[in-house]
Amino acid sequence: MKEILVLDGAMGTLISDKFKISEKCKEKVNIIFPEIITKIHENYIEAGADLIKANTFNCSKEALTKYGEDPEKSYDYALNGARLAKRCALKYGKKSVGTFCLGDESQINGILDGDVDLILIETIFDYEQGKKSLDLLRQIMKKREIKKPIMISFAVNKLGQIYSGEKLVDIFSEFIGEDIFSIGINCSEFSKEILEVFKSIKNKTTIKLSYHPNSDGNIENYLSIISECLENGVLDIVGGCCGTNEEHIKRLKNMIEKSGVPEEN
Repeated sequence: MKEILVLDGAMGTLISDKFKISEKCKEKVNIIFPEIITKIHENYIEAGADLIKANTFNCSKEALTKYGEDPEKSYDYALNGARLAKRCALKYGKKSVGTFCLGDESQINGILDGDVDLILIETIFDYEQGKKSLDLLRQIMKKREIKKPIMISFAVNKLGQIYSGEKLVDIFSEFIGEDIFSIGINCSEFSKEILEVFKSIKNKTTIKLSYHPNSDGNIENYLSIISECLENGVLDIVGGCCGTNEEHIKRLKNMIEKSGVPEEN
C-alpha cells in the first residue's frame, strides 16, 4: 500500500477556541504560553500526525506591526515556535515543519535557527508574492549553507485558481526544483475542479502532492473530501487547515489505516 503522510491541523483557531487565548498575534503565545503550543503539538501527534507545523506562520515584521506588536520580536517568535515543534517532533520520532507565507529575513532566520526538518510556504494567494517568498528562502539558505526540503502550498478558489488569477495547473511547475519536497493546496474549499487540478498535476510531476483543506465544522464532510482525493490516487500528504482540530486528524489517520491507499500504477 502507498504511504500517506499525515500533516497536523489548525493552530490559530485552537489557540483561540480551545485554550481561550485572546492574543491577536498567535505566534506571541510561543513566548508567553509555550506549554499551550507544546500541548497542541503533542495532541496532534497522539492523534496520528506524522508532520507537525510550527506556530510560525504569521510573525514577519510587517505582520507584527499590523497586530500592534513590536516588529523586532519577529525572530524570537519564529525561533521559539520552531524550537517547540522540533522538541516535540524529536520526542515522538516525527518531523517538524516551519511555516510562513509572506516571510522576511527575521522570520525565516528564526525558523531556520529553530532547526525544523522541513519548511512550508503555505496559503500562497498571489503568484508574484509566492515567487518572492520562495526566492528569499532559497537565498537565505544558500547564504547560510543550509539545506532543508521545502513544501509549497497554495490557497485556491473552487475553480483551482490562486487569488491573483492564475490557474494552479499553469504555474505549479515554476515552483518546482530539486529542493522542493511537495506541492499542494491548503486553506481552500473543496470542489470537483480541485480534484481535477490534482489529477492534472499528478500526471505532470513526480513531486509529492499535499492537501490540507479547511473544515466547515462537519468532520464527515472533511473526511469525504480527502477520501475522494485519496481514492483517485492523487495525494501523498494530507492534513487540515482552518477549523480542524485533533479529532479531524485522528479520524483522518484512522480512515487511512482502515481503508489503505493503493500503490500508483
